Amino acid sequence: MYVGTVTISVFKDANNDVNFKINIDNDDVLPVSYVIEDTLKQY
Repeated sequence: MYVGTVTISVFKDANNDVNFKINIDNDDVLPVSYVIEDTLKQY
């Protein structure tokens, strides 16, 4: 059963700092996006 999609976009700014943006296609995958976001913020 398909639940949803989590998309992660990664960017570098002028200072070569890496940033990311997480998009979801429905609220059913929101808890998964929180886990991914918390994990990425550690690096």
